[in-house]
Amino acid sequence: MRRGLLLTMTEPPPAMDEEFNAWYDTEHLAERLAIPGFRSTRRWVADLPPGEGRYLATYELDSADVLQSAAYLARYQAPTPWSRRCMGATVAFRRWACEQVDPGSADPRPDAKAILLLAADQPLPFEIKAALQTRRFAANEGTPRHILLAELESHAMPALPALPGALVRLYRAYAA
Repeated sequence: MRRGLLLTMTEPPPAMDEEFNAWYDTEHLAERLAIPGFRSTRRWVADLPPGEGRYLATYELDSADVLQSAAYLARYQAPTPWSRRCMGATVAFRRWACEQVDPGSADPRPDAKAILLLAADQPLPFEIKAALQTRRFAANEGTPRHILLAELESHAMPALPALPGALVRLYRAYAA
């Protein structure tokens, strides 16, 4: 069975940024990590124009099937009041439910200081030479369907081939 990944791109309105991060860091992450099959999670932040999805969260899963489990659906379908308030106010939200295609069951690199997200309608078959690790995912939910995450040791944009139509975002590790 392939490892899973839940990937979310969010952004609260500027006036709610502090509350959104407090909710995420104190309630939401703990709630998700208490669900069987959630292996780890990490948050990332980018300097982007407003409404472009400033925050990225990576949730590593035993498999994508975790997102169909009773434990996950109970939380997802019945959010807390604070979750409803924070998520209801977002000005940007995207979600991908993925299976890790390559390399096999590789775990994320804990020493990554940044992550490059590439999303496209077609597979992204190249390597990022500056990356600590490059992992590829196929999205069962969310578009585009092909995701490449390059874990980086610095927040410098690596050289990339031309990627017309692809979503390209560089995020640095988030610190509360």
